[in-house]
Amino acid sequence: MKQLIYILLTFFALSCKGQQILPLNTSAFSSPNNSYFKDINNELNPYVGNWKANFQGKLILLKITKELKVPFEIWNKNNFKDRLLVRYEIKDSNGIVLESSLNNDFNSKIKLLIEGSDIENNSIRLIFAGGNCSVGIGEIVLKKIDDTQFYWSYYPGTTTRNDITCSPNLDYKIYLPETENLVFTKQ
Repeated sequence: MKQLIYILLTFFALSCKGQQILPLNTSAFSSPNNSYFKDINNELNPYVGNWKANFQGKLILLKITKELKVPFEIWNKNNFKDRLLVRYEIKDSNGIVLESSLNNDFNSKIKLLIEGSDIENNSIRLIFAGGNCSVGIGEIVLKKIDDTQFYWSYYPGTTTRNDITCSPNLDYKIYLPETENLVFTKQ
């Protein structure tokens, strides 16, 4: 009986596989399935918080949170990563909300989603999923100035809609500031 228990315990121990924990910027291409790309050095933390900027008469508010162990799939592998999630609200000079993702549920719909975890040279690169019909999809780079400020640079990839598959009665305006080095201040 002892020998059977020993054999079962040995089999169980050998069949257990621990999850590989890797730094954020490790390539997912050569990583094993079920890897966790973790913010080991807390590089995402300086960007977390509420931020504000003014651009062309509009007030831009960002609410940046850090999400832990978010599942993602790449190269037919299921993995996890820590990431920043950016929710925002843009108001005109009269305080009227032009666009907001503050209450969006990004689990069911990615419209207006801004997320990422690619850190390099004191900057983080984020991806914006775009608005209606993905208009505005592109890259956003946040570059840390100090503990209370960062530069915002937004590079939209598409700025027009597809007339064949996109309804003409939707709002296709890009409200995010299309500029480089806009200074956001922590609130």
